[in-house]
Amino acid sequence: MDENDFIDYYKVLECNRTASVEELKRSYQRLILTLHPDKNNTDLSDTFHQVQKAWTVLRDDDTRKQYDAELSCREHSDLLLYDTVALKEMEYNDEDNVYTYNCRCGGTYLLENCDTILSQVIIGCNECSFSIQVNML
Repeated sequence: MDENDFIDYYKVLECNRTASVEELKRSYQRLILTLHPDKNNTDLSDTFHQVQKAWTVLRDDDTRKQYDAELSCREHSDLLLYDTVALKEMEYNDEDNVYTYNCRCGGTYLLENCDTILSQVIIGCNECSFSIQVNML
């Protein structure tokens, strides 16, 4: 998906990011009633479909987590992305249950509580302003 094509589903549903599933559902139902093509003479079919897509993504815990992670990455695009690495390229410490990767500055990238639901995460160095993207698959 192109950067310009990214849609903020929370804005589409007129909710904030901390909204509960019930709040999202109420907003979805209200919007669908007002935007439905059978009830509306204007051509709002694109908006209607965006509302449906937003609800489909945000109502499910797993897809919402993935979407929230992508939204967060896009909001923090000012990060200096140093490298892209696969999870298997990182060293795993059984004792601490953490993945590590060395930064060129001598610092370390730490990945704790690895969530395999996400396809990628961005983590920052503990010493400098660089970040890396970790491909989880």
